[in-house]
Amino acid sequence: MNKIKTSKILIPVDFSKTSLNAIKYAAFMAQFTKGELVLVHIQNKNDLLDIIMPAVKLKDISVITNFLAEKLEKIATDVKSRYGVKVSTYVTTGHITSEIVELADETKSTMIVMGTHGKNSDNGFFLGSNAYRVLSKSSIPVMTVQTAAEKLGFQNILLPLDSSHHSRQKVDSAIYMAERFSAKLHVIGLLLKDDQGEENYEFKMETIMGQIKKLAEKKGVTCLTEIQYTDSRAKKTLSYAKKVKADLIVSMTDQDAEFSSIVLGNYIHQLTNESKIPVLCIPPEVNPQLISDAIGGLEY
Repeated sequence: MNKIKTSKILIPVDFSKTSLNAIKYAAFMAQFTKGELVLVHIQNKNDLLDIIMPAVKLKDISVITNFLAEKLEKIATDVKSRYGVKVSTYVTTGHITSEIVELADETKSTMIVMGTHGKNSDNGFFLGSNAYRVLSKSSIPVMTVQTAAEKLGFQNILLPLDSSHHSRQKVDSAIYMAERFSAKLHVIGLLLKDDQGEENYEFKMETIMGQIKKLAEKKGVTCLTEIQYTDSRAKKTLSYAKKVKADLIVSMTDQDAEFSSIVLGNYIHQLTNESKIPVLCIPPEVNPQLISDAIGGLEY
């Protein structure tokens, strides 16, 4: 089975506190798993002229590019010194989402960690709504970060499940993260209240969660499971994360929802927008053999 990899982590940097928080998380994971970092700043010429040098009209963008490259390199030097990991830097110009996704591919990055300002998405150069666009376009896992943790690391990982097929693709990644960071895995089965009383739905969820628990225990991971009925999966996920003191939520993105009336689906949009702890979003089909390999080909 393919596992989530942290061998090369790309971090978009807009020099805001939020993006610096993302660097801390990424650097910790890279240090812990002997990975490396790629720091990238994507500049928009008109925005930069307005924000950095409003009184100066420059025809040569290289002055600003050089300034940003030096600033990014200083951060890289500090990260290398503090965490002892390899760090490379890139400053490019273009469409932010496309540049992030293309650079991730060009650099063979295995994960993207990016800050998001959540409800305060107007702050910063580009982190905010762009995080959602990256989630919809990325073929590799994306971790969104809002605030800095008092202590880096993961002790309680929350894995929310619904009844959809692709929801179960994130199981292996959650178990891998729990195994690597010696964390407990909390699995919550989310069923809609409209389905309450339907024994078939609850039986299927119990079966899935039983199989996940066995798989986790084979890896030496403590796994706790619970089924909850709710009207709002996002709100229930966030409240349950608080209850179990989770420091990471593992979820699934929806590649087809970017231009629908529900951006990335209400669930993932609310989760990344409101969660104060990191959310690791796994793109569908990142691990297509998960169900047959990990859960014995059981059909639901």
